[in-house]
Amino acid sequence: MKLKIRSLHMENFKGIKSLDVNFSNKTSIKGQNAAGKTTIFDAFTWLLFNKNSAGEEKFNVRPLNEGIRVDNVEIKVSAILDVDGKEVELSKTQKQNWVKKRGTDTAVLQGNVNSFEIDGYPKSEADFKAYVSELAQSEEMFKMLTNPQYFSSLKWKDQRDILMKLVSEVSDVELAQTDAKYAPLLSELEKAPSTDDIRAKFSKALNEWKKKQAEIPVRIDEAMKSKVDIDVAEQELAKTDLETKIADIDAKIKDSDGVMMELGREEMQLQFDMSGIMQIMNRDLTNRRSEIEAELRDLQNEIKRFADTIALKERRVSENETVISNADSERKRLGEEYNAETAKAFDEFPYLFDESKWVFDENSTVCSLCGQKLPEDKIEQLKADFESRKRKAKSDAEEKLKSEKIRFDTEKRTALNRLVDIGTERKNLITKLRDENAKAKEEIKSLKEQEQEDIAKKEKLCQQLSSIPEIADYLHNEEYVGLKARHDEILAEIERMNANGEDVAVEALNHEKKELQERLYDVNKIIAKASMNVEIDERISELQTEQKEIGQKVADQEHILYLLEEFIRFKLNKVSESINSHFKTVKFKLFDMQLNGGMKDCCECTVGGVPYSSLNSGHKIVAGLDIIRSLSELYGVSAPIFVDNAESLTSEQTMRSQLILLIAKKPQYMDEHGEVHDIDDNYDPTIHKLVYDGSLKVEGV
Repeated sequence: MKLKIRSLHMENFKGIKSLDVNFSNKTSIKGQNAAGKTTIFDAFTWLLFNKNSAGEEKFNVRPLNEGIRVDNVEIKVSAILDVDGKEVELSKTQKQNWVKKRGTDTAVLQGNVNSFEIDGYPKSEADFKAYVSELAQSEEMFKMLTNPQYFSSLKWKDQRDILMKLVSEVSDVELAQTDAKYAPLLSELEKAPSTDDIRAKFSKALNEWKKKQAEIPVRIDEAMKSKVDIDVAEQELAKTDLETKIADIDAKIKDSDGVMMELGREEMQLQFDMSGIMQIMNRDLTNRRSEIEAELRDLQNEIKRFADTIALKERRVSENETVISNADSERKRLGEEYNAETAKAFDEFPYLFDESKWVFDENSTVCSLCGQKLPEDKIEQLKADFESRKRKAKSDAEEKLKSEKIRFDTEKRTALNRLVDIGTERKNLITKLRDENAKAKEEIKSLKEQEQEDIAKKEKLCQQLSSIPEIADYLHNEEYVGLKARHDEILAEIERMNANGEDVAVEALNHEKKELQERLYDVNKIIAKASMNVEIDERISELQTEQKEIGQKVADQEHILYLLEEFIRFKLNKVSESINSHFKTVKFKLFDMQLNGGMKDCCECTVGGVPYSSLNSGHKIVAGLDIIRSLSELYGVSAPIFVDNAESLTSEQTMRSQLILLIAKKPQYMDEHGEVHDIDDNYDPTIHKLVYDGSLKVEGV
């Protein structure tokens, strides 16, 4: 759709009593400040949207006379538009609604009433708005296509959302398939709603694997410390040696006495069986201790995590309390500033007209050369000129007073609004942080309760661990007790046989054998205790294997996150290239690189690498026109572009859309010869007279 303004008619709109403006494809409207250039733009937007060109719905439409509202006059704005080659006339009239109260003759203003017409046919406000909505598609889009400064005034996120419409629809999966190195990401990109969700998933997994990775060395160290420092090979050699010696003695005893030998063999077998039971019972104790110690380690780690989380949340609560206190203090200070600003009053004295300084000089009626009184008509002319200058000076003073009062009220309102906005922001911050602290305190309370439960479990496990003896009580094993009883019987029988007169040599052999058996018993106890080292070594080996597997898991998560960041950077570069290809002058920066290597979304307009905020007025307009050019192509809509402060442009601008340049004229002065010039180095305020030209000059191209 292509929309142009052919003409605009205004009556009693703001400071303009009556004005007709005809527009061409490129129109220049020139005038000094306050001559009404922006008022023309305001009239057009008021007609369409009931707002001024700045988007404000509450603004003073009615004319003022020396600062006083002018009542009982109609305000009218009408425009002839060219819509795709077809002309249509829109008109809007505002009247005051005066109502007499019952029982009185006094009329009271009850607001304003607007009436609307399309091509001369009366329309309801709803029908008029519906037609304008269809014509302009949306008020937001119309602002973007008619005001070069509007797009850059939007929040960066809104700018970014609009620019993203310029990018052709390509899914993350399709983009990743263009480079083989992103193949590991494809399955995740197909399932995940966004890359942020993928980052969150693998960051969480990475943190969990790193926690497990940090725990493994501690568990290996604890297992190493639980090993017994015994040379098992040496003990096995000693055991073999003792068994050989006992066997030799048994052989000797057998040669001397077959019965004694048989008893000796049975006694030896009983020793072996008892030793096996001892090993099994001690191994059971060690296993029980290991299980409880593993539970204690897990509990200790969990208690530490609770303590760390509680400390973190308490620190966050403390930090929030500090911010709340500072924000509350700032709100009080803002309140004081608001009261002080409210109390400010406009000082009219410097701008009042001083009648005492304007007294006609009677000496001017006498000729300075001959001393005679000037002719009456000349004197009357002098007095008339004096009165004219006096009226002009008074009018200028009143205009200055009015202008300064408006400026004072505007600055005061801006300051108050700023203080209210900051105060509201601080109030919202305080409310948010207080809610966060309340939630955090509940979480801290819950965490402390869980921490105390774990501490109680830990104490119970410690008691269980301390109740487990180092060496098993073999007398609680029925099989061991039975073997021990039989062993004692055999020893008693051997002693009885020796007491009945066995050979002294056999007795000596039995004595030697007993000593060897006692030593063998001690060696078997040591071997039984040391046998647990094998199981501990197996556990350590399992932990080391687990450590390698976890290390690989950590590396896998880190690799995916690295690839994801590379893909996001690749994607954003592609998006940036696609978006910037639509513009001739401006380029948009869509992300910032962080110190940690990550990226942060942004949207910043630049010209030649210079940020929009640092451009001069002319370059900002050029940038805005370039943006409008691309958005017009995107939406398929061409609308009149109003360029305020167009005097700052130093080069010719060519647009497909209708261009309306609002140009501020420089102040002028009249020299001693009556010629008018722009203010320059020759201007002398003591000699020359300023020329105030309140007219507007419309030039079409």
